[in-house]
Amino acid sequence: MLRTCKTALLRLFYILFALTFLWLTAHITVNGGWYYYEQTELGLMLAVALALILLVTVWRLTTHFEAALARRAGIITAVFLAFMGIVQLIFALRLRYKPVFDIDAIFGGASQWVETGSFPSYYDYYYRFANNFGGLRFMYHILRLADALGVRDKYLAACLANGALSLVTMYVTGQVAKKHLGVRGQMMAYALFALSPPFYFLAPAFYTDALSMPFPVLTYWLWLLAKDRPRRRDKLMLYALIGLAVSLGAQIKATVLIVFIAILLDGLWRGQWKRTAAIALIGAVILLAGQAGLEHAIFRHLDRARSEQERIPVLHWVMMGLDGNGMYNPTDYAFTESFTDKDAQRAALKQEIRNRIQALGPEGLLRHLGQKGVILFGDGTYGLSDCLGGEPLTESRLREWVLPGGTYNGIYKHICTGVLLAVYLLLIAAALRDSRRPNEDMLIPRLAVFGLVLFLLMWEARWRYFSNFIPLIFLCALPGLDGVGRQSVAQRAARPGSMPNAVGERSEL
Repeated sequence: MLRTCKTALLRLFYILFALTFLWLTAHITVNGGWYYYEQTELGLMLAVALALILLVTVWRLTTHFEAALARRAGIITAVFLAFMGIVQLIFALRLRYKPVFDIDAIFGGASQWVETGSFPSYYDYYYRFANNFGGLRFMYHILRLADALGVRDKYLAACLANGALSLVTMYVTGQVAKKHLGVRGQMMAYALFALSPPFYFLAPAFYTDALSMPFPVLTYWLWLLAKDRPRRRDKLMLYALIGLAVSLGAQIKATVLIVFIAILLDGLWRGQWKRTAAIALIGAVILLAGQAGLEHAIFRHLDRARSEQERIPVLHWVMMGLDGNGMYNPTDYAFTESFTDKDAQRAALKQEIRNRIQALGPEGLLRHLGQKGVILFGDGTYGLSDCLGGEPLTESRLREWVLPGGTYNGIYKHICTGVLLAVYLLLIAAALRDSRRPNEDMLIPRLAVFGLVLFLLMWEARWRYFSNFIPLIFLCALPGLDGVGRQSVAQRAARPGSMPNAVGERSEL
């Protein structure tokens, strides 16, 4: 009876997951051109069709050359990463810019910290936005290491570090895909990165979204490694590494915590109480220690009492996400900062949230969330223009592609969003297929991505906020290709000598 109920719940979740992304895809396709993306329905449809044709073609080619790919997987990985790294560096140098706003607070603050021992020009910013201090400290250590190595060009150092993090992301995503789909999955993960134009321009976008990108998928990979280790000592060591990855990633971007929560939910779902308790305890200790270390670093430079008084509270971003299009609104900041008493501020924010929900009503709230969904999950450029749009320090035609208002930016947006929507369609297909014959292979990535959707729909809307979960979205999409070749992975898994850990094959825990 219990097993039947669990199967039914798993099916229900997969259907809900698929329907959520079908809802998002429909809104993006129909309403995506009304606001930021400057796209046409016909152009998007053509871009999606082309992306799907390319992905299916590459997937089928991997069927014919699977043995050769398996023998040369290491060489292919090295060549792919070298290619992506070189292209990113070339493009980063051609897109050299002067960081502004939040990007300047991270990069400029870290540069001043390295040069002077502190960052006084940015104190006012961090009194208000202490949530970005983890990104500042991370960038500080990057620039400090570069300075120790003799690299004086701080922009170059930041680009090299961010580019290296993106390569780590690609490598780890390939390793996870290999565990689920064999070498074909690994190659298709690389194909998705190669087919996604923003990954060629990611290195100079050294803000918290890109800096935190390796950590969600790295956390999941460490969990996969831990569950396959027979020795308790190895498992505990990997649990500690999971805690470190989550702690460091969450200091840069708090959404990394969602993956950790998904791992714990998966353990409870499977009834693995001891394992889940061990991961939770070790992770919590490391998270708390990391947060204590971060606060110690903050208050070596900032006054604690002033920080507590001026810090923008979490409820502010929830309130702002319920007004207009849910995006940045200076009027909302003026409202929040008009209260000097913190208790009165919290009470006013809660009341304003209630007022805005009541004013929208059920139908209006659903329409509002659909509008936010377009902004949050509809930009295939991953919102890189937020970072790259500072004052240009070099002349390059690339800006005509990647920045709004550029001559070719409309074409670029169509290509990028076409690829993204193709990924969503594969993600939907994979979830619906697994709802018919439920398996738990992709439960953690789906829980994490679904959790991100729920969180961001409640938060302030911004097109780049989902970008650090793109690798997990890719992983959720890849099984959607299963079965389009001559023989599905599940069918081949039944043959003697087939690859382990294929989709449809229950992994040992």
